[in-house]
Amino acid sequence: MSKKLKFVALLEKERESLGAGVIGRYAPSPTGHLHRGNLFAALMAWLQCRLAGGQFFLRFEDLDRPRVRSNSLDSILQDLQWLGLNWDAAPGELEDSFISQSKRKFIYDAALAYLGDQQKIFSCRCSRKDIAFAVSAPHQRTQEGLIYPGTCRSLSKNESFKACVWRYRVPESDVVFTDEVSGIYRQSLARDVGDFVLRRADGVYAYQFVVVVDDILMGVTDVVRGADLLESTPRQIELFHSLGGGVPRFWHVPLLCDAHGVRLSKRNGTKSISSLREAGERAEVLVGQLAASVSLVAEGAVLSAQELLEEIGTLNHFRQKLQQAPGAINHL
Repeated sequence: MSKKLKFVALLEKERESLGAGVIGRYAPSPTGHLHRGNLFAALMAWLQCRLAGGQFFLRFEDLDRPRVRSNSLDSILQDLQWLGLNWDAAPGELEDSFISQSKRKFIYDAALAYLGDQQKIFSCRCSRKDIAFAVSAPHQRTQEGLIYPGTCRSLSKNESFKACVWRYRVPESDVVFTDEVSGIYRQSLARDVGDFVLRRADGVYAYQFVVVVDDILMGVTDVVRGADLLESTPRQIELFHSLGGGVPRFWHVPLLCDAHGVRLSKRNGTKSISSLREAGERAEVLVGQLAASVSLVAEGAVLSAQELLEEIGTLNHFRQKLQQAPGAINHL
């Protein structure tokens, strides 16, 4: 059996137990405690999926082991349960009700080999210093860093044997899609992104790659996440096509910011949800605050996640409220 068939067989095996209908997911990284911004994204993903009558899965993106914190996973589970965001048992998981990427390296290996059979990837020995030296024009920089100049694209197999990373060979064509919240978005991968990394020099797979592999195998139909990830979506759509998966609908929801307009994050010391729980905060108060930030309910509303679901009523109403909300919201 060829490497290509191995991935195809894996895809068929993992998806055979999935039914039809909407499938959503929440995919946190257990690198610290959740904060309000994280839970806002989780709540929006849960609402979208439940309003559509779908299955909602939980997946931990824990591949970068040095950054994982031992107590984060349990803390995240407790936060979601406290808020009333229930999830369905993940397909194929015997021990846990959720999926952990750290247990799925063999799947990512097979997917990378599948792309290799299609000659859609190449190995690259360039360091960041090499790329910085080759890139000089301002337009060769993006929000995420330098655009790879294609130095190793044409190396022979013998020359590429000592590669540091594996990169995806981007096409010249544009990627265009319609986000359920933000509307039409267009990006040229060649001009705006460049050949992007799928596996790092230390063997860790990149987020852009594994998130697509997992969404394909889990049968995800709707991806609800923060607007900060909108720019990375064209890369993922390109990978969906190359890996033979259906492209899901994307919902990029507003970001919660502090009083200074800075996005809430673990890095800037945003207060954790676990600290609110331990201080005796009511989950219904937080649900009301998060929902009111995008006008799903009136200011001051106190209600559970299930009551909020019933209050919203329809998926169209939910979509309209998100479309009307600003891209960044000053919250608390």
